Amino acid sequence: MAFRDENGKITIDEQAAQQDIKNLKEIIALASEFSGNTGTVITETALQLQKQIQGTIDNIDTTSQNIDMTVKKYQAIDSALKDTINSSIKM
Repeated sequence: MAFRDENGKITIDEQAAQQDIKNLKEIIALASEFSGNTGTVITETALQLQKQIQGTIDNIDTTSQNIDMTVKKYQAIDSALKDTINSSIKM
């Protein structure tokens, strides 16, 4: 299920993702008890899912940081433009 922040933007629920990673670690531990290739396949798949979840978290964090930097940059530009307009009106 998608998590939406106060602005309606879809984000990831990091606590839920960390719980998923914990569950995958438990699955990996249990899979070692299987005989034959079943345990190996379960372990490999769980490890792949774990990497994908962590990669998604990392990508969202990076994207959020880039968005924040962009917003701050344009807020500074807007503020400077406002100051320029206000100072030219006073003249």
